[in-house]
Amino acid sequence: MTPFEAFSMYIALKNHFTQKRFDYLKYNGKSRMTQKSFEKRKDKIFFQKLAKHEDVQGFLIANFIKNPKSWIKELVYSEESEREYRSWLKKQQSLTYLFNQDLSKLDDDFNQNLKIEQNQHPIVLKLYLGNKISLETLCILIKMTKTEKYFNNNLKDEPIWEEIELKIKKYTPFIQYNEEKLKKIVLDYFKWLCYI
Repeated sequence: MTPFEAFSMYIALKNHFTQKRFDYLKYNGKSRMTQKSFEKRKDKIFFQKLAKHEDVQGFLIANFIKNPKSWIKELVYSEESEREYRSWLKKQQSLTYLFNQDLSKLDDDFNQNLKIEQNQHPIVLKLYLGNKISLETLCILIKMTKTEKYFNNNLKDEPIWEEIELKIKKYTPFIQYNEEKLKKIVLDYFKWLCYI
């Protein structure tokens, strides 16, 4: 990857995670930046370093999930950024296991996990906010159950949900998993609980 390509990817992913209407995947990771505009930048050295990373896209996604406004210098010269990437990569490689572990933390009545009562956060959201389940599990469950609209309608003008909803919307397309396999895991897990 060239430094200019790393720069373009950085700009496009940053826009994806910070702007409601920009969609990195829809625009195939392209940005309006040109080689000429890149050459005029004083921070080119940071993109030269970024371009040498083994997984530029994964590194950026992992760090933009944590802080969408991360500055390039903070990313490429930070051990914390690399740790964040390694942690994210580990989650991606063991997503089914992680998902299974997170299911055991949910309420035994599956529907209760998604129910919003008296404008309170649903259990699944509380578990995520308490670092009990992963963002990946939250994204998968919301997509699987198609509850985003329900949450939006019942948590209107709720600032914590608005922030998390944007994160879910922007991150979900990057999570790679077998939908049918995870759906079966959920059905089997909660069916099994019914017999206890």
